[in-house]
Amino acid sequence: MSKRFVNKLGVSLGVLTFVIAGSSIANAQASALRQLDGRASAPLRERVTALADSVAHAGLPIAPLIDKTLEGISKGADDNRIMIAVRGVANDLGIARRALGPSSDNELAAAVAALRAGSTPDGLTQLRKELPGRQLVVPLSVLASLLVDGAPARSAIVAVVANARQRDDSGLLAYGRSVSHDIAGGVAPLTAITSTQAAPHALSTFKPAFTGKSAPLPAPPAPKPKP
Repeated sequence: MSKRFVNKLGVSLGVLTFVIAGSSIANAQASALRQLDGRASAPLRERVTALADSVAHAGLPIAPLIDKTLEGISKGADDNRIMIAVRGVANDLGIARRALGPSSDNELAAAVAALRAGSTPDGLTQLRKELPGRQLVVPLSVLASLLVDGAPARSAIVAVVANARQRDDSGLLAYGRSVSHDIAGGVAPLTAITSTQAAPHALSTFKPAFTGKSAPLPAPPAPKPKP
């Protein structure tokens, strides 16, 4: 087998792989966009499709765009307002990928939720740095929940990292639910995020790596003396 033939074969296989991958992406995109059939107006569907094409070309997931479109439709928003919101999600996806680096589609979607809840891009980067090798879908989702519940962004990141180092995803979700329950019951957010700990002194021994001033978490409340 000649070297020239081997080179040509390699190029052909590479092109074939690219074509197959491109076809799979196109099929997935078409499937996602079909969710708009019968729900979005023709002009809105056309505008969302054009934006989705650009987002997919950038290697970003389009599902968050579809979800935001359907949310706007369900709320009775007009097409222009929906497109403003959808473009915002597209922009946040780009910010999220730059902040996190190589990420799964689900991680990017969770990161967008965290950004919209009040996290900064630096906060996302810090979460990736402090939890190397871990899928961040659940940590990002819990972070978004804490922020929506009113926890300060930096303190929420410290709490999520400290607990993520001690818990698996199911345990971290349980922590997030416990915090939300406490806050709904009237506990101050800063107190609530320290009231359920993975291990004794978990937060007090955690040294955040971000530079600059940070908001330290308060110490957990001292146990009440028994009568």
